[in-house]
Amino acid sequence: MFMATPNVVFAEEDVQSRVNTALTTVQSVLTGLIVTVGIVVALWVIIKRMPSADDPQEKNEVYKSVGRVIGLVAIGAAIVWIVPWVYSLFQ
Repeated sequence: MFMATPNVVFAEEDVQSRVNTALTTVQSVLTGLIVTVGIVVALWVIIKRMPSADDPQEKNEVYKSVGRVIGLVAIGAAIVWIVPWVYSLFQ
């Protein structure tokens, strides 16, 4: 009995484009996750400090805390995209 095995040939460009698409998807999911966690933390800080919102010092602390959260979210989301770019520069 003769069995023919199909010759499967993958084009290197096709594989590379699929890998790039997958990595972009992973980066997008990580960025979305970081932003979601940042939104939840910022809302938690605001809700936690809401009862004492009349105090100017407490209001200042809320603004500082939310500002830190926004800054950390920006840094975290940027790292997800900058690290692979820097890695590709040295290859």
